[in-house]
Amino acid sequence: MTALLILFLTAIAVLFAGLTKHRSLLQPLALLGTLLALGATGFDLFGDGFGWGKEYASMFRFMPFAHAFSGVAILATALIIGLSGWGFRNLNSTLGDHYGLILFSLCGALVMFSFTNLTMLFLGIEILSIPLYVLAGSRREDRAGNEAALKYFLMGAFATGILLFGMTLVYGATSSFDLASISRAIGNGDHLPGMLKVGILLMIMGLSFKVSAVPFHFWAPDVYQGSPNLVTAFMATVVKTAGFAAFYRLFALAFPGAEGFWSVPIAMIAALTMTLANVTAIFQTDFKRMMAYSSISHAGYLLLAVLAIGTAGADQALLFYTLTYSLATICAFGAYIAVAEQKGDGSFTAFNGLSKSQPLLAAVLALSMLSLAGIPPLAGFFGKYFLFTAAFAKYPWLIVLAVINSAVSIYYYFKIIIAMYFVREESTGEVTLPFGMRLAVVLGLLLIALLTLAPGSVYGVI
Repeated sequence: MTALLILFLTAIAVLFAGLTKHRSLLQPLALLGTLLALGATGFDLFGDGFGWGKEYASMFRFMPFAHAFSGVAILATALIIGLSGWGFRNLNSTLGDHYGLILFSLCGALVMFSFTNLTMLFLGIEILSIPLYVLAGSRREDRAGNEAALKYFLMGAFATGILLFGMTLVYGATSSFDLASISRAIGNGDHLPGMLKVGILLMIMGLSFKVSAVPFHFWAPDVYQGSPNLVTAFMATVVKTAGFAAFYRLFALAFPGAEGFWSVPIAMIAALTMTLANVTAIFQTDFKRMMAYSSISHAGYLLLAVLAIGTAGADQALLFYTLTYSLATICAFGAYIAVAEQKGDGSFTAFNGLSKSQPLLAAVLALSMLSLAGIPPLAGFFGKYFLFTAAFAKYPWLIVLAVINSAVSIYYYFKIIIAMYFVREESTGEVTLPFGMRLAVVLGLLLIALLTLAPGSVYGVI
């Protein structure tokens, strides 16, 4: 609760500060708020907390699960804000708007980590999504940005309606929005009413849109490509983390007795997601579209955590995976922003010869790609190992498919590495690395190295 209050007050302060002439203070103010929230989350998780209590009106429950995922989301946001001094420079709006909207969206993510009632899940999703609809179209004169905002808003509205309809049917079948009461009403799942089954399926559809799982992924490539670069990085990391934490929390607390029903459609969605996304990513030539399909493929892997509910270590595997994935993705986007914004080219050819002009940037991007591909002994490999191990007992065939898809992903991740290290640079434009961006990507790289050297450090947190 302390972190949520800090972020909310910081967002308000940043919005008002944007009206003043001292706009150079906006980034430090936003960064200070996120760091204070991160410290408060760490104190709640590892210390005695601030005495707010753990549960509020049977709507929130701030337990280690919520604090741990809040830490991942806040850390990712802090790194994105660290990159923002360069990445927001060409937007036709005050920076206070963008920082404030990002922090409000982060507040929605924290609600999604701690809800114990379907009403709060719905409110958390809306608080997370509505600022992103605005941020996606914040480049008002850019047609691709306008298209991205329109697609995201329209498809997001339909998905929210489907999710809300599913909640309504679940309420009709169980007479409660409370997760524990729903679980008690379902029992061991011997006699599931048809209304409940349809409600669960509709909720799976709505949540699958939020995490861009196949076949509800069509919005992601266009929205990722058309949105401002830092907004795309936020969508690919914080929004993805919030969606899967909420997905896991909902099915672990409300629907464990109905696992025999919902596990089959989720397993099919996971198989389709990882396969279609990895195959499609092979043919991409634009970095952001490639990262969009990469994000979709990782959604397929992360669905394995939902399927592993009830298995020891499933929640910890989900936490470790989202942390390593977020860090690698933010580092990759930091390198992309530095190159694409200065060269005016977002294709793979923009990275040609980068290892000679910017060896630090090339090393950060190469290690990010290797971690996303799951190459040992990097942190991304341990993330996949923990996740695949947790789900192997229940779905061995799906783990085999996931390993095959991980091998396929190496092909398109290595395209970037080959361009940086083995192709001669064609452009004469020089790439510079501002201090804030340098600090953010180096910090992200150090955290990846820490998780690589001590992958078990996350276990035992929740």
